[in-house]
Amino acid sequence: MEYWIGVDIGTTNTKVVAFTEEGEVKGHHSVGYEMIHPQPDYSELDAEVIYQAVHTCLQTVLNALDAPVRTITFCSAMHSVLAVDKAGQPLSNLIIWADNRATEEAESLIGTPLGKELFQACGTPLHPMVPLCKLMWLQKYEPELVHKTYKFVGIKELIWYRLTGEWVVDYSIASATAMFDLRELKWNEQALKTAGIPAEKLSTTVSPYHSFSLSDSLKQQLQITSDSVVTDQTKLIIGASDGCVANLGTGAVVPGRVAVTIGTSGAVRVSARQPLLDEHMRTFCYLLDTETYIIGGGTNSGGVIFQWLGETLFPDKSEEELSTLAAESPTGANDLLFLPYLLGERAPIWNVHAKGGFHGLTLQHTASHLVRAVLEGICLHTYSIVKILEDREQITEIYASGGFANSSFWVQMLADVCGKPVCLPETVEAGAWGAALMGMKAEQVIDDYQERMNSLKIRKTFNPDLNHTAQYQRIFERFMKLYEATKAI
Repeated sequence: MEYWIGVDIGTTNTKVVAFTEEGEVKGHHSVGYEMIHPQPDYSELDAEVIYQAVHTCLQTVLNALDAPVRTITFCSAMHSVLAVDKAGQPLSNLIIWADNRATEEAESLIGTPLGKELFQACGTPLHPMVPLCKLMWLQKYEPELVHKTYKFVGIKELIWYRLTGEWVVDYSIASATAMFDLRELKWNEQALKTAGIPAEKLSTTVSPYHSFSLSDSLKQQLQITSDSVVTDQTKLIIGASDGCVANLGTGAVVPGRVAVTIGTSGAVRVSARQPLLDEHMRTFCYLLDTETYIIGGGTNSGGVIFQWLGETLFPDKSEEELSTLAAESPTGANDLLFLPYLLGERAPIWNVHAKGGFHGLTLQHTASHLVRAVLEGICLHTYSIVKILEDREQITEIYASGGFANSSFWVQMLADVCGKPVCLPETVEAGAWGAALMGMKAEQVIDDYQERMNSLKIRKTFNPDLNHTAQYQRIFERFMKLYEATKAI
């Protein structure tokens, strides 16, 4: 018996999960933390808090295991930028994906020949979230910080450096920066010129299977008490981005499967064996590894919108109670529509200025209609990304993960809206399990991910009610027209 550990470094918490080779969970610990919003459009995290969370989770899980660990593989959220000095000490907070301060910089590139050139080379739609635009903003407004910064890194790079002494970034995280050439597998010169920094101010790019053998000093750093759990065979594997790894963890790396993740934010992704770039720049193209590309779109309209609804309008009700309340409303919420763009939006509209709102309110609408309209709005927007991907390749089933997967009502609604079966894999820890699978491939325990996908255990499948699907198709047309009609104002 040996264990495979996945470390999932997210926006609101870090999870460390230990699995057997078959995917059975044998250890789990998580630590949460809060976003920082020092002023409007700013979204940050304290990098030291995240490092301590990773340290605590690893220490807790490793010291509770009863058999050797073969690999510890990392995944993390994309698009973060952190300024560090030569000693690896943060010079700034971690600027995360939800940060919109670089709106002007993004809009200066969108629709231009340079912007199109960068998208075709790097595969990342231009938006304030991407590190390229954030670095342009820092050059303009924080030149002294740029001058004294040794490197600009993501959170996983900082943690890897603290554990190994190496400044490296995997191809997967790099491919979400809008500065990494998907085909050449190196930093793009034109992107670096646009960002105004040399390649030396970024980490060295490496394969997602890049490894580091655990040393005695690292064992001491993590305060591991058992020599039988962390051995000379135990390796750290750098891994990939959380989005790409979630596709792997949910089994959506085979044709016809799409992964839908709805947590704090959301994403819809399919896999391909080659880069596929949308001519309208509506979807991204990231690397899982050099054999697998992940195509799709991220969305701000995830669980955070449902959380806002509860905290603002129904502070005395739990999310479970809100779902029960929504179930009292008929499909379509009595003709009430909700645009879920409370944080602007990424795919497929890429409009940081987008706003949310209810449309069609009357005196006949009740609390149940309001709640259902919000859930339907999130699902309808998610479907708008699914539909774009389906225009390229037939989609037969959806593999779901994220916090929304804990609500049967919400998952059934997604199945009805999309008109596709929604499968819940047995493990809901898609990111950590995907990371563990990458560790197995790094150690050549598995040769190809496809061999594991057919044996993936499905906990439950939600089949669409086609009558509801027909209703939602009509509602979806109104939903899309509503956004277009209100965009100008």
